[in-house]
Amino acid sequence: MIKSEQNQYLESYQLLMRLENGLDAVAKRQGVNFSQYLILKQIIENNCNEPSLLARIFGISRPAMSRKLTVLFRGGKIIKLYNLKDEDQRVTSLQATAEGKAIVTALNKAYDAILLPYSKQNEVLMAQFIAVSTQILKNN
Repeated sequence: MIKSEQNQYLESYQLLMRLENGLDAVAKRQGVNFSQYLILKQIIENNCNEPSLLARIFGISRPAMSRKLTVLFRGGKIIKLYNLKDEDQRVTSLQATAEGKAIVTALNKAYDAILLPYSKQNEVLMAQFIAVSTQILKNN
């Protein structure tokens, strides 16, 4: 990778980190972090209600996802529905509580207000970042 591509990648990465930190600050006003919001959003809007499926979507291990879901469960944002039909009691289904749904609704509105005005401008930047990131992954 040439120097200017590397600088472009690093600048893009820094911009994305600032964006994530800003989005996280907005989420914290609702009592969650940005990662928890994304998990709740998957459960509610995409009917992704299995822990193992969520782990695959987010590209993390099942134990890591289990820890994230436990925090949401203990905070009253989700409930766990256990399999009572089969012998395998480890199988659970997830459902957002009214509080979890209200948080996603509020954050969807807040993020739309923040991000929609900039989405067209940043499509090019994001495409460049993805292209350079993909190239780096291929080379490593």
